[in-house]
Amino acid sequence: MSAPHSPLPGDKVFTIPEVADYLKISKSKIYDLVSRKKIPHLKVGRNVRIRESDLLKWLELQIEKAPL
Repeated sequence: MSAPHSPLPGDKVFTIPEVADYLKISKSKIYDLVSRKKIPHLKVGRNVRIRESDLLKWLELQIEKAPL
């Protein structure tokens, strides 16, 4: 059985600048989210990386539903 955070086959790993570009927000905002543990990430030494599958799941959870 694989670990819950195992990368999916073909799962990309993004740097902070790549995530910032993808989301169209500043790198400092991504670093803030990482430091407050508000976005899933992993550390490779001192480097922060975010898997595409984790980012997409996190984005789904950020959707705000309009009240009916």
